[in-house]
Amino acid sequence: MSASNYNWVCFECRTSRRHPKISGQIPACPDCGHECFCLGYKVEVPRRDAVREWRLLREECRKRLYARQDQQQQSNVRRQHDLEKEIARMEALGENKDRERQIRKLKEELTRRSTEPLTRREF
Repeated sequence: MSASNYNWVCFECRTSRRHPKISGQIPACPDCGHECFCLGYKVEVPRRDAVREWRLLREECRKRLYARQDQQQQSNVRRQHDLEKEIARMEALGENKDRERQIRKLKEELTRRSTEPLTRREF
């Protein structure tokens, strides 16, 4: 099996297809039109009539996806907290032209991070 293509599955139709990993877009199922889910190239895809295995695979993929999303959210909150602490530390140091520019950049990043919506992908 080539490492240049990933297995993409549709849990609705219980079908799979191979798609390049570098395409940058989520392929749609050719049968039903739903978005496919990427399994990578190492995960074994069950037979189409193995309903129980498909259900277990879907649950495992959902757990991994949610764990990754939670980890990203925690990382984002940590970064926001670090930015707030750094801004407070730099503001306490006093007037400085370069420092004010750096504080402005940190505040812009903080604003950008605090307005990013938390989205959960369902499948």
